[in-house]
Amino acid sequence: MNHLKNALWMKKRGHQITIVCTLNSPLHKASKECGLSIIAIRKPSKHYAFLSAFILQRKLRSLGSMHVFVRSSADLSLSASISFFSRKKVKIHYFMEMMFHKKKRQLFRTVRYAQLSTWVCSLEYMRAFVQDATKLNANKLKIIPSGLDFSKVSSITKKEARASFRLSEKNVYFGMIGRIDRKKRIELAIKALKLLNHSTVQLLIIGEETPDTSDTYLNELKKLISTLHLGDQVHFLGFQKDPSHFYRAIDALIMASDFETFGMSTIESLAHNTPVIASNAGGSRELLTKFPFGSLFHAGDHLSLSEAMRQLPNFSERPLNQQGFTNMFDHHNVCKMIETDILSSES
Repeated sequence: MNHLKNALWMKKRGHQITIVCTLNSPLHKASKECGLSIIAIRKPSKHYAFLSAFILQRKLRSLGSMHVFVRSSADLSLSASISFFSRKKVKIHYFMEMMFHKKKRQLFRTVRYAQLSTWVCSLEYMRAFVQDATKLNANKLKIIPSGLDFSKVSSITKKEARASFRLSEKNVYFGMIGRIDRKKRIELAIKALKLLNHSTVQLLIIGEETPDTSDTYLNELKKLISTLHLGDQVHFLGFQKDPSHFYRAIDALIMASDFETFGMSTIESLAHNTPVIASNAGGSRELLTKFPFGSLFHAGDHLSLSEAMRQLPNFSERPLNQQGFTNMFDHHNVCKMIETDILSSES
């Protein structure tokens, strides 16, 4: 729900916001609950939705909505068509949330991207890749990080947080957060935990499977835990609506996936002054290089992960640059960047 979260931040700053979303989608329902203006549409085709785009651009112009923020690559064709039919009076700003790994230099993509007013990346490595992988005008590329509302960072103590989960104060707790999905590589953390060979070191996992999934990943993880005799050390805590207490309770967060485009959980953990252990690729590498509070390990290598986990006592020797971190990710500063670099620019 990053789209909704950012929309609400901008509304609080006095901007007129209209959410364009698929009828009866989770975003549609959540936007209604927040009392936002909504244009609900039937899901258009991924490519060449010309009629939908023509109708939509007329609705947007009638509302005075001349800037459209897009966060899904699946909506780029529709958005480019909106720009075309409005003769670029409706400006399209693509906020890239998922990374791609192949060249996007085909003629139809180049024509489509030419309709964008800006292409926003959250980190420098993303901008460098997009510049190399596409024929996009480099002047349209902007870097605006994902924002965080620091007023919602929990001030609870570690002792209080652990008490809320009924955790021992004597144990060392590593944590993982997110969907129980193969891409999260939870098995690496389980295997690394076995190598540490210490009963006081525990792994806490919050999250749940994708509803109605036929994947057997969770069962495979439970079988691995049983095989490695780690039943007393690995704990599935289920879905947590507010993970703030979780970040406070653990000693370090593990981001074991082979590649994270950005890693929102990484900055949430760091905001709670909890170090992060992550694979040395993508957004994790850039974030933990810029703010080295934690450690990087070789992606897909549980031996390397176990060595990074052993470094936990040393993390406190290099504390987080809280001022620099807050300045970069505070949502007020992020909104100001959007206003200055996008809404005020003549793109």
